[in-house]
Amino acid sequence: MAALYVTSMGEEAGKSALCAGLGRRLQAEGKKVGYLKPVSIHAERGDRDAELMKQFLNLEEPVESLCPVALGAADLASSSGKGTPSWLKEVEKAYTGVSKGKDMVMLEGVGGFDAGSELAQVDSKIVEALKVKAILIIRYQVAIEADKIVAAAKMLGDHLLGVVINAVPERRMEMVKANIVPSLEKSDIEVLGMLPEDRALLSVTVGELAEHIGGSILSSQDRSDELVESLMVGAMSVDSALTYLTLKPNKAVITRSDRPDIQLAALETSTKCLVLTGNIAPAPNIISRAQEFAVPIVSVDKDTPGTMAAIEGVFDKAAVYNDKKLERMGQLLEQHLDMEAIYQAA
Repeated sequence: MAALYVTSMGEEAGKSALCAGLGRRLQAEGKKVGYLKPVSIHAERGDRDAELMKQFLNLEEPVESLCPVALGAADLASSSGKGTPSWLKEVEKAYTGVSKGKDMVMLEGVGGFDAGSELAQVDSKIVEALKVKAILIIRYQVAIEADKIVAAAKMLGDHLLGVVINAVPERRMEMVKANIVPSLEKSDIEVLGMLPEDRALLSVTVGELAEHIGGSILSSQDRSDELVESLMVGAMSVDSALTYLTLKPNKAVITRSDRPDIQLAALETSTKCLVLTGNIAPAPNIISRAQEFAVPIVSVDKDTPGTMAAIEGVFDKAAVYNDKKLERMGQLLEQHLDMEAIYQAA
């Protein structure tokens, strides 16, 4: 049995997505995969991660066994010093339990793994106690610094399998290859992969969008899991609408209920859903056309400015886990991650 401990510098770096994507990929190869989030700093969030991972990896263990320890600020501070914290025995017990009958266990770290930080010390103690290999994820930033990555990676010592640089914009990929990667390799840190920024992984489903703005899906409810990558407001003249609406693919178009001209134009482009504002029933020909293209219509009571205000932040709250996103993540891992190194660890 093998295990991979996935931690990250900073929050929202992609730990959960990588655990889920790798887990699914290994399952497709016939591996029996387990999951454990040893410590949650925010207990509520940790339970949610465990609940979703249980669902997407079809795990038998109860949720409470997948996230056994929750630490508050005081607990965290006392755990980061020398000595063995009392909660570590609970982690070891939980790890033994979820490991039974598994070929690979994915362990999700607490993140915030900066050199010398309390969170990094907690992660390091878990990795050392369980004697597992670790992957350090770094989400690309304009001010990314190789020295800081090296300092953090060195805290994992011989347990480090390598680093993954995530969400690299296409225009920055060559710079990362030319500048960051060689600096890491000179410090004997293996770069397992550079995952490109992908709009599909940042998207929301039609259902999530409708729920966020308090809308009702009037048609093609079976397409509520379609992924919306961008938003466009249809408030222009019909003459310019078609040209404008072709600028973005896989979008939601927000427009007034009484603008069938804009709605028809939107349906002729790559549109994942129509969001009709003003709570007026769409015209029969709009419903018919939308059904023909299998495009859901979302109706909201608010006017267009109110809907745009309500929609703010929807992409920040999008779920990491759904089948389509995990399928896309699996493709990215296959194309851009050193799967051979992962298989050797497994």
